[in-house]
Order: sequence, then C-alpha cells, then structure tokens
Amino acid sequence: MTVNEVLEILGEPEKTRKVYSGELELLYQTTIFRFIDARLVECTLPDPGPVIINEIPVINLFEWLSGLDDVVDRARFRVSLNTGIAYDYRVPTAGSITLFQPGHWDGLI
Repeated sequence: MTVNEVLEILGEPEKTRKVYSGELELLYQTTIFRFIDARLVECTLPDPGPVIINEIPVINLFEWLSGLDDVVDRARFRVSLNTGIAYDYRVPTAGSITLFQPGHWDGLI
C-alpha cells in the first residue's frame, strides 16, 4: 500500500511524523503505519487477542511465535523474520504486534 491508499481508506491521521530512520509514520489512535518512499513497510497495533494466521486459529500470538523455528527474542521483542511478525512485550500487560514486509527487520536481528 501507499501513503495515499491508507489516507483514502482511513482518512487523515491523528498525527504524522518522520522518524530518525527516515520512515514516515501515520498514527491512528493505537495503530501506526510506517512508510519508506511512500510504500508501507510495517504496521504496529495492540495485541487483539486470538487471531487467525494462514487459516489456523491462534489463541496467544506471543506463545505461538515461540514455537517457530526462526523466532528470535531481542530487546523484549519476539521476532519471526519468516512470518513478518514481531511481538513487543516490553509492557507485559499491553503487548503489541508489528507486521512487517520481508527484509525490513533483517538488519535488526
């Protein structure tokens, strides 16, 4: 998706900012969309609870990630580069999920 496509669907964000890495962030209540060169590279949102991944019900995403072969725990993030999912558990009672495009987090891990 592009910045314009997100704006067309969700309207104007509550806040827009450019971060040190050069990413443009659009903030909508509890969800953040990040772009490089106007192209969506990641989205962060609060843990919604049970989800479905590839048609499989997942009750606890944090625990599900721990069962993956490629999972890495770094700086209180549980990350699977293969699935493009990172779980932020810095605040145990309020985890968040970042979905990212392939390759976007490779340099961080």
